[in-house]
Amino acid sequence: MKKKALIKHSLTGIVYAMLLTATVSFSSCSDNDDNGDNFPVSLSPYDMNSPVGFGQGITGGNGLNPVTVKTEEALKEALSGTKEATIYVEGHISLKNMIPVGSNKTIIGRKGASISNLQRNEKAGIFLLEGSRNIIIRNLTLLGSGAFDIDANNSDNISLVGAVKVWVDHCDIQDGIDGNMDIVNGSDSICVSWTRFRYLIPPMASGSGGNNDHRNSNLIGNSNKNVEQDAGRLNCTFINCWWGEGCSERCPRVRFGKVHVVNSLYNGNDFTYCIGYGVYSNIYAEKCAFTTKNAQDNYLYDWHGDADFNVKVTGCLGVDDVELKQGNQGQFIPTYPYTSYDATLVESVLTDAKTGAGPTLDM
Repeated sequence: MKKKALIKHSLTGIVYAMLLTATVSFSSCSDNDDNGDNFPVSLSPYDMNSPVGFGQGITGGNGLNPVTVKTEEALKEALSGTKEATIYVEGHISLKNMIPVGSNKTIIGRKGASISNLQRNEKAGIFLLEGSRNIIIRNLTLLGSGAFDIDANNSDNISLVGAVKVWVDHCDIQDGIDGNMDIVNGSDSICVSWTRFRYLIPPMASGSGGNNDHRNSNLIGNSNKNVEQDAGRLNCTFINCWWGEGCSERCPRVRFGKVHVVNSLYNGNDFTYCIGYGVYSNIYAEKCAFTTKNAQDNYLYDWHGDADFNVKVTGCLGVDDVELKQGNQGQFIPTYPYTSYDATLVESVLTDAKTGAGPTLDM
């Protein structure tokens, strides 16, 4: 594939790229999201440092009511209610139960911050966004106990259940018991950027769900029958994400939603499939890099049954362009502003230890 220059999809993107330097002043969301702390962090020149695509306009805590938390109790209290709040996580917090996240919150990890829940039962999971609105989660390592298919409700490291306007950025999400991050029950307007998904703990067999290797990372839409709640919703942008070691499938697996996967890396060796297209899904995957033979051999999987669907894969490294559809619905092609670059650069950009995917913001 011929190497191309950085491509700008809007005048905003062009101006941004001209002004960006190797070091920028970081705020938890935007220029309006300034709590008085300025964090000089190194960013990739391709990092827009803001929610893009379907996540445009998310403000989270908007820099207001800042608080630093170091314990489960303090984190739970800070995330309650709907009042705007900016929560800084410091050190490591070990949870005994999943924590509900109220609306209008920004959660930011200081350098090296992590949260774990090592339960392998119905108490598993880290953040539950059930009906939450306007949430930002950045720069955190989230550690589950390892895949175990027990059909526990909402036991992912991040569970979006009817959540709207959520931005997850520069996180490392590992070993979710059910999934790493699922988006279900009418959730909508989601952006996931510069985030790494992986499984490092061997899966546990003999769960009640029946799948002995449930290293299934990202489910979008959890039922073919959930038409009333999901139709017209579940719209997500995954940009500069990295699905790597241990991931088996659902990277992502889509029902109903319009899903844009751009400049993302697939370099694991355990994929039964990478991107799954299901009922009424409309997927546009562009300029991604499938760099292992396992990923290349299993980059798409058909779950659509007899229902309509659209999927287009274009400009990716390691796999052929394809355009598949059933029904009369047109192919979703993003028209919102975003920045993309040639697929040949994806692996080097996302694996950069200082500016790539994962919690690389030195705060």
